[in-house]
Amino acid sequence: MVQVAAALPPVTSVTMLDGLDGNYISAYEACLEFEKSAPADSDALIHARILGYLIIHSPSRTVLHEVVKAIQSCAGDYSELSQLGQIFIDYFIRPFKKFKGRTPASSDDSSRQSSDKLKRDLRSRIQEAPKTHREAKDLALVRDGFRCVVTGKYHRDALSEVSASPEEIRAAGVVHTQCAHIGPETTYFDMIDQDSSNKKLDYAASVLAVLKGFGYDVEQVNGTKVHSLYNVITMESNVHDWFSRLEIWFEQTKVSNRYRIRSIEAFYRLPMEVTFTTPDNESLPVPSETLLGLHATCAKVANFSGAAEHIDKLDCGVEDSGVLAYDGSSAEVLSSALLNRMNQVIGVRT
Repeated sequence: MVQVAAALPPVTSVTMLDGLDGNYISAYEACLEFEKSAPADSDALIHARILGYLIIHSPSRTVLHEVVKAIQSCAGDYSELSQLGQIFIDYFIRPFKKFKGRTPASSDDSSRQSSDKLKRDLRSRIQEAPKTHREAKDLALVRDGFRCVVTGKYHRDALSEVSASPEEIRAAGVVHTQCAHIGPETTYFDMIDQDSSNKKLDYAASVLAVLKGFGYDVEQVNGTKVHSLYNVITMESNVHDWFSRLEIWFEQTKVSNRYRIRSIEAFYRLPMEVTFTTPDNESLPVPSETLLGLHATCAKVANFSGAAEHIDKLDCGVEDSGVLAYDGSSAEVLSSALLNRMNQVIGVRT
């Protein structure tokens, strides 16, 4: 379990800045000053921490440079820094973070296949790159050994494909797994020939601009490529939900394809590490360390800054409020509702 909603550490504690020139240090110091000036429990306080934690947890020096450049462009203006922090909430954190409302009805039943049909489909698809969510799920199952990569529980409808003994299967347990996408899905990356005046298109384009600046190789996951095995993982429903809500993430270790599992909740009872393997690295590649790193950055920044909890409260406000106030007090809740609706329409799928 990790601490969430924490104050920014002093500049002397930020190892990311070791050996870098004064521009990087001054940018972080600007975040500290902004944080110090912000009222308690304010949006500005969250914005200041988002910018600071983006410096601390940047997945690469290239991303760090982009973040620092954006902070310096605000020239110490707290209003502009606050707007910059909100941009990262709207166009970086929200596309990765699933709406935390009432749990929807499970879609497992509609996606189940008989064992024989699954076997036929897998044999025909194994040499092809997945083009749909269904194909990605089936091929990820093969790569991941027909089990949730985190808990090790086997996929209920593919037991005939599993080489484990009945005793091993009983010991591990069985579930209906789901196909979890690491990055934002579908039409963020499929906007060709759309009306440029469309607000959903404008939002998607803004998301893309931020993701590109953060090292997300859009061309590698454009259109149907979003279902690439680099971008999907087999997970049981609870784990998928936590991952999509940024409540768990994977931190890379020094061992190739081995990750520490980090969580904001001690009661999830997850293993300490996960190692991704494949029977065929060419046809069934393991998840991308770059995409997992980007998801981890988003999760850490969202949780450590307090943005994740803030978004969840707004989302709950959307569900619980039957009528929005006319005095403007509901404006933030309305904005949250609109952004969530855009994410749902554009195609952030679970």
